[in-house]
Amino acid sequence: MAPAHKRDESAGADFRAMVAHTSDALLLLQDGRVVASNPAAQALFECDQPDRLLGLGLVDLSPLQQAEGVLSARALADLMADALRDGNRQFEWCCVGCGGHQFWAEVLLTAIGPQRVYAVIRDISARKQDQLVMYLALLADVADRRRSEEQTRHLAEHDFLTDLPNRVLLLDRLSLAMAAARRKRSRLAILFLDLDRFKNINDTLGHHVGDQLLQEVAARLVRCVRSVDTVSRQGGDEFVIMLPEIGGVDQVAHVADTVLHAISQEFVLEPHRLHVSTSIGISIYPDDGAEHDTLIRNADLAMYHAKENGRNGFQFFSPEMNAQIVERVTFENDLRRALREQQFVLEYEAQVDIASARPLAAEALLRWRHPTLGLLLPERFITVAEDCGLMVPIGQWVLEQACREAKRWQDAGHALAVAVNLSQTQFLQRNLADSIGAALVASGLAPERLELELTEAIIMKHVATAPDTLRALRALGVRLAIDDFGTGYTRVGHLREYPFDKLKIDRTFIGDIDGAIDGAPAPTVVTAIIAMARSLGLTVLAEGVETETQLHFLAQQGCHQFQGRYVRKNGFLDGLGGLLDGAS
Repeated sequence: MAPAHKRDESAGADFRAMVAHTSDALLLLQDGRVVASNPAAQALFECDQPDRLLGLGLVDLSPLQQAEGVLSARALADLMADALRDGNRQFEWCCVGCGGHQFWAEVLLTAIGPQRVYAVIRDISARKQDQLVMYLALLADVADRRRSEEQTRHLAEHDFLTDLPNRVLLLDRLSLAMAAARRKRSRLAILFLDLDRFKNINDTLGHHVGDQLLQEVAARLVRCVRSVDTVSRQGGDEFVIMLPEIGGVDQVAHVADTVLHAISQEFVLEPHRLHVSTSIGISIYPDDGAEHDTLIRNADLAMYHAKENGRNGFQFFSPEMNAQIVERVTFENDLRRALREQQFVLEYEAQVDIASARPLAAEALLRWRHPTLGLLLPERFITVAEDCGLMVPIGQWVLEQACREAKRWQDAGHALAVAVNLSQTQFLQRNLADSIGAALVASGLAPERLELELTEAIIMKHVATAPDTLRALRALGVRLAIDDFGTGYTRVGHLREYPFDKLKIDRTFIGDIDGAIDGAPAPTVVTAIIAMARSLGLTVLAEGVETETQLHFLAQQGCHQFQGRYVRKNGFLDGLGGLLDGAS
């Protein structure tokens, strides 16, 4: 074998011969280092000295990382190993010249002996700039096509006039909503709308006005529903609203009522001012159909019934459901009218001191003198009032009326306090204390003559916020009572934290007292409540007292006050001159 220096001379001669016949940059590497280079390599790497490249490795002529994020040193080690094992390796590489300029190159490594490699390097920056221009052009073309496809699809699925989903998109969404409803065993609703006498507008004012009206109607409908709902135009003056995952038919009726109100508002289409109405038919999945076509058809049929019933209304497809909802909506409207026309009245039930037999206060009891149904007790209408948002104004009316009545009693020489029940909705008002303070000022009633009653259930449901609200009320100077005690789960510790003055034992426990006379166990619950209240320094009052036996037992146990039918039957109100008789 020839000595090493002979081999180097032979390789150098071969390399010089190859250099004479190529314009590519050539490097000869031994153990990964440049031992020879041609002028084309020196020019490519911007070397100002012929021997500038000697001793450098390819890693010295590369950035720290390649474009794809890999480290150049690690990648080159793998590529060099591949070339030495397989004989050659070709790849694209980002290079750095001696002056710091980066460029893309195509590199061919060819093994010619142990740890000896020829590197042929060709600048492909221009070509890369072109695989880039074409790529960007391709991206732009794809984006244009996508926009075009999306626009085409939008036009195919939306109404050209209102830009609402058309029947095609509605059916697609309805199918998905029905599938979800089947999985969750929930319900959805379809509202089919048709504008009343729309043809007259087109015929008298022209189709351009009719088109403007339809656009305004579409905008109002969208504002009446949730973001998950779908408002669709079917064509002409027909619209369909889909309500997925409804909580109940009451919610659907509320949406329908909201739509009726929105459409009935004046439309200003200069120079025209239009008043229109709509008729709505409603179907419920799965009650009124298991297929989307059936649901829409039944809602359409119900809409025609709504038109036959006088227009500007809504009709459920199911006769039974429709009757129920119509009754509920009618009741809501009657409640609103009752508030406007002051159909509510107050009756008063005296609260009597057991020791002195003197009336100390009177609880205001709300009644509704309905024009056709007669005198209604709160259990007939309070829930409806809560649901339709009328409990706050009704409660405020009760408060103001009771304060004025109590001031009238005082002016007549009877120093009776008045007790008013607060509903849950009232209790959650942020400005509750201000409203009560305003009622006191307006009536001239001293705060200590007003007692506010809250049920145990309300307190327990709002444990986090109740203390602050109660303290704000107490700061007004009014008295506070916890009503219906024993029906909930109030802890004694909570009672210590709340600024109550009085505890009222629920009437359901008082009836047990009579049974004790016939040998039944004594009503230990009543005894325990009285003892607990007295230990906390609270006045304790028994509700619903009807017999002498009950009153005698309560007196023995240390109960302070009572109220109920026994008060009127036994002359406890003598001397009040009929002050609490009848309704105010």
